[in-house]
Amino acid sequence: MTTKKIALTLGGVVLAGFVLWSIYKGPLWVRGVPISTFPPSIIPTATTSDNRKEGKIVGSPDVKIDYGYAQKATGTPQKAATLATDSPSLNRPIIIPASLSTADASLVKENIAKLIDAIKKSPENGALWADLGLKRKGIEDYEGAKEAYAYALKLMPENALVADSLGVIYADYLKDYPKAEQHFRLAITLDPSASYLYLRLFELYRYAIKDDGKAKAILEEGLLAIPWEPSFKVLLETLDY
Repeated sequence: MTTKKIALTLGGVVLAGFVLWSIYKGPLWVRGVPISTFPPSIIPTATTSDNRKEGKIVGSPDVKIDYGYAQKATGTPQKAATLATDSPSLNRPIIIPASLSTADASLVKENIAKLIDAIKKSPENGALWADLGLKRKGIEDYEGAKEAYAYALKLMPENALVADSLGVIYADYLKDYPKAEQHFRLAITLDPSASYLYLRLFELYRYAIKDDGKAKAILEEGLLAIPWEPSFKVLLETLDY
């Protein structure tokens, strides 16, 4: 083999390796949930394995959240399944905020309609219900978001991200702090290695409940679970002043 052929062969191997690495690695911003929804510099990462598949939000190319346990598409049309008697109503009105343009409002309605249709076909799919919670939150229907997230959590009781999402609805929008604390606590129990979950509770205790004792305790708890997390130490110092 000539020197030129060897160089071309090696170049092809390197290029192929780079492409495969890029596909595996993926863009950082699509891992977990959008960075903007978390405290500064806290970027959670989602775990993906053979039994935890990404749940895409129907019709939203710019947002992608891995709620886990989403059903894998088979390409075979599904028959409509029966909704459980305790599931939230899928006939809840879709009221679009006046701040959206006519075009955006039409697109949002279409996306929610598609998602509801998908849920009717797979009502046991918790990731779809979680996506509906996110959609309802996006149109400022916080009661509807709460119902959808709560049902998603019932279907996926070990999903920390859904528990956290429900906690956010209670804390930031419904102002039900006991239930927010309950769900943030559950999220930590389910995923004690996620630093942003401790910060959720810290913010709830410090700024909403205004209990610095609990705020300090949750940071200390976080340090025991994640001793290398610098933000916990920084925030603890702010409480000492």
